[in-house]
Amino acid sequence: MHIFRAGSLPARVIPSAKTHRRYERPLVMQFQSIPSTRSQSSYWLAGALASTQPESQSLRTSCQADVCIIGGGYTGLWTAIELIQRDPSMRIVVLEAQVCGSGASGTNAGFVMNLWPKFSALVSHAGRDEAIRIAGETSRAIGDIEEFVNEHKIEANFERAGWLWASTSPDQDDSWEETLLALDGIANQPFHRLSAEEAQRLGGQAVRAGVLDPTSATVQPAALALGLRRVARKLGVEIYEHSPVRSISGRGRPIVETEHARVTADSVVLAINAWTSNLSWARRHLITTASDNMVVVPGASSAGSNAESKVGVSDSRRLLNYWRSTPDGALLFGKGGVGLGFRNQGSSSLFGEVPNLKLLRQNFEQTFPSLAHAPIINTWRAPVEYSMSSLPFFVADPNNPRVFVGTGYSGDGVGPSRLGARILASLATDQKDEWSESALTRLPSGRLPPEPFRFFGGQLVRTAIIRADDLRYRGKKVDLVTSGITALDPTSWV
Repeated sequence: MHIFRAGSLPARVIPSAKTHRRYERPLVMQFQSIPSTRSQSSYWLAGALASTQPESQSLRTSCQADVCIIGGGYTGLWTAIELIQRDPSMRIVVLEAQVCGSGASGTNAGFVMNLWPKFSALVSHAGRDEAIRIAGETSRAIGDIEEFVNEHKIEANFERAGWLWASTSPDQDDSWEETLLALDGIANQPFHRLSAEEAQRLGGQAVRAGVLDPTSATVQPAALALGLRRVARKLGVEIYEHSPVRSISGRGRPIVETEHARVTADSVVLAINAWTSNLSWARRHLITTASDNMVVVPGASSAGSNAESKVGVSDSRRLLNYWRSTPDGALLFGKGGVGLGFRNQGSSSLFGEVPNLKLLRQNFEQTFPSLAHAPIINTWRAPVEYSMSSLPFFVADPNNPRVFVGTGYSGDGVGPSRLGARILASLATDQKDEWSESALTRLPSGRLPPEPFRFFGGQLVRTAIIRADDLRYRGKKVDLVTSGITALDPTSWV
């Protein structure tokens, strides 16, 4: 929806040999390092690293592990913590290509949310009873994160400020009604309708109406990731940064190769977020897109900017806008669904500087006209892996049942990554429980076409959606050609 999640900046993953599901040949995946520290200049990560003592060490000596986790973001670190808390005798090794939080976990907007907004997608995927259970677990995950942050004194500015699902134009009014209708009668669903005045007070003068989830939170996302790194190390997890993985191979027990050493493990967890789309089998269920972000300092004419409100806000465009104040009083504004990745180069090509500020600035000025001349202090683009169902999934690699993958957060992974860690911990240790048997351990239904059709078709559809959003916002009719092209979108984007 607006944020990006757990994962590291691992490298391009390129299957270098076809493998048989029964292991007539060993699994081999090769990784080519991406020499990039671009994410470390983002507003969140730059600030968090400036106030954190360096703890980095790279893997220099080969070792054995019960579980090797690739990716030092939320999913990887929460999984490591979950495993070591379940069994302190386990040897857990985390390999991160840059520093922990360098991927989505340090570059998202910091909205800590649940999956209730995606309830209809959950029902389609899992059935109503399981949908209620999963959505409820993601709500409890927010409380778990808050408790963990407080217990371990992680200075991540965690605030139960809530999330506002807002309308900023007539065509967006009541966009939430279908979801609220599906939630009717469920006691623990969190949404409350607001008056126009209440919604505007929380979201700014551009907001016409909205519904509020008061259980959601905001956080300094990179500070949370680095806090998890500190706690995981204290619990006994071995974390090696600046250790990009070059390959995973092996018949049976996977062997993870880095530049200087290897880890042989009983299980491997791939927590690499958008870079999962580099795996050919996973790419058929994922679209790699991006979100553009900027941070501005509100000036004296900032009335209506909501810069004093700590609530996270998203509008109801197809490719939505989102905003929030930062702990130091600046204003973060972002837009999802910009950019599109091509094949296995997609994630890396969508990471770094905002290539063109025009669209982002246009949407910002429409939402906050009083801040049209506010100075921009930081911008960045980061990739998002969007699943066909808009839901995350946690599955074994079809070529090796000892390699487990968590991905598909679709812009809302800060909160659900806590639940995902429980699922991955159970899968990696062969536990048969409510986590390993969750409906989220099934792949989304449907498959995307192969390249280059998905890329060029996706570009056409994305351009049409942006045009349609803009026309509707300005109160104009969407032409038949644009409307027809947007209808080709195969995903259940929520």
